[in-house]
Amino acid sequence: METMTYQEWSKKRQSRREERRRGKKSARVVTLGVRERRRLLQLAVCVALFAVTLVGKGIFPQRMAEVSDRLLTLLHADTDFKAVFSELGARMEDGGPVGEGLAEAWTAVFGVSGTPAAVNCEGMLLARESSRSVAGLPENGIFGWLEEEPAAAEAPFVQTFAAHRTAAVEEEETAVVAVDYDGPALPANATMDRYALGLSETVTPALGWVSSPFGWREHPVDGGEKFHNGVDLAVNSGTAVGAFAAGTVDYIGDSPIYGLYLQLDHGNGVKSFYAHCQELLVQQGQQVAAGETVALSGATGNATGPHLHFELKKDGILLNPLYYIETTGG
Repeated sequence: METMTYQEWSKKRQSRREERRRGKKSARVVTLGVRERRRLLQLAVCVALFAVTLVGKGIFPQRMAEVSDRLLTLLHADTDFKAVFSELGARMEDGGPVGEGLAEAWTAVFGVSGTPAAVNCEGMLLARESSRSVAGLPENGIFGWLEEEPAAAEAPFVQTFAAHRTAAVEEEETAVVAVDYDGPALPANATMDRYALGLSETVTPALGWVSSPFGWREHPVDGGEKFHNGVDLAVNSGTAVGAFAAGTVDYIGDSPIYGLYLQLDHGNGVKSFYAHCQELLVQQGQQVAAGETVALSGATGNATGPHLHFELKKDGILLNPLYYIETTGG
């Protein structure tokens, strides 16, 4: 179980709010570095050689024998392969044109100038075409792919990797983050810990300042210490109140304490409660989308002024809504 103090959480929340005000949004950008490109190149070459071996033996057995003899000759030659590939690696590390580096390596190893795609060698041409058809590379093979703009070449890999990474992060999300609390004992059905809700999308129901937080407080009307089950968000009367997340209207009602109120069931054991509304715009059993207007804020019931009383529950446990919504302060 992850642990943080309430003060630490408050500082992180304030920092995120300031970043949003400056118009900055956090984003994870995944790019393919030189090492990853090199590994992809090695994979493509292996696929090409496999294709040549598989197809060539059945179609060009004589030509394959010639290629084999050529390779054996190269292996017994005095070519300094270590130096050649060290030079290629250095060029790639420096960010130089990969295609040009491969062309120079090709010339050093095979003693023929030009890129592999330009060499009149049927075996290598077959390798290029086979690798392109198997790996889905551009018309001019892997060398054309390497010469493309980085964004165009990397986009499919970035998107795929990012999608898998996001899914993994969501699966590993900590179920409960323990928050240090040294105040009066909490009711049995309340906690200061932060629970993972497991909802795909959540929305701040009404953006206002916190006139009364979650926890013990002196009641503004009745007086005396009482536990506040949610947060009070000070907003003008008639402010649209949006659904915290997609779900079903669990019930609606009117009482001397909460005034006009409603509760939404979001599934996964999560429910949200909205009170002191001026008007309710939904009916019991109605399906709502995240952010859909379900009521208008007001000051009905036992209230000193217009605001939205907002509660969150997970498996029947009252949570601090400030962990999950944005406010303008307080």
